[in-house]
Amino acid sequence: MPEASKRIPEGSAVDPRHVYRTLDREFQNRPAIGIYGLENWLTPSVGIAMHIDPVMGIFIKPEHIPLSTLAAMIDTDKVMVFVSENAKYQFTGKRLQVDHNGIIICELPTDLVAIQRRDGFRATPPVDENFKLIIGLGAGQELLTNVVDVSRSGIKLDMRAGATEVSVGGYWHTNYFERMSSTSAKFDLQIMHFSQGNDIARLHVGCALYQPKPQTIKDFENLVDTIVKARAMSNMKKWYIDLTWWKGTVG
Repeated sequence: MPEASKRIPEGSAVDPRHVYRTLDREFQNRPAIGIYGLENWLTPSVGIAMHIDPVMGIFIKPEHIPLSTLAAMIDTDKVMVFVSENAKYQFTGKRLQVDHNGIIICELPTDLVAIQRRDGFRATPPVDENFKLIIGLGAGQELLTNVVDVSRSGIKLDMRAGATEVSVGGYWHTNYFERMSSTSAKFDLQIMHFSQGNDIARLHVGCALYQPKPQTIKDFENLVDTIVKARAMSNMKKWYIDLTWWKGTVG
């Protein structure tokens, strides 16, 4: 979702001299881009950043955008939003065009802003093959994923590309942490962004807690605190001992 101009923190504007370099760097991870009307932010379209050219501009691959919607975008201006590892970027895509391959092209922006995305820090968990996040897919189906990092209000996951549908704004319900035979209470996640992982067969997916219960909030706070404490005490091999949901399984 875009930020209203009055809510964008002062000093967030990227110097126009550095816009191309900034976007070129961020596009290496092929982030998902939300495409919003200048006034209507309720029904965005989604595309995947492809590349940027200093003359031709920005190239975006549409994701499930109907042809009628694409045609209506031609010669219009749109608000573009995407999220990177450290910031939320927003700019106006001016005079959109659609080429013969259905690729959206817009001019290089002059109003790029970088907004700090998180109020709190994220903790990187220790290397522990037994620690996973299980995503509930419905109908008794589950997907095992790796935890890249975690905060008190969200998490970034590493998962196999194509294992399930991943779309910005989507939800995963009945998820839980697992270590050996110990599991946390279940909670819901909303997908906020995704990008290519360490190789083409992997995805990194950033999620926020969705309407968390008090117990879920406590579990996430405890998880972050446990990791930080173990790292400070150089006790990463037994980092999980202080997890409130860990039942003392040997491992």
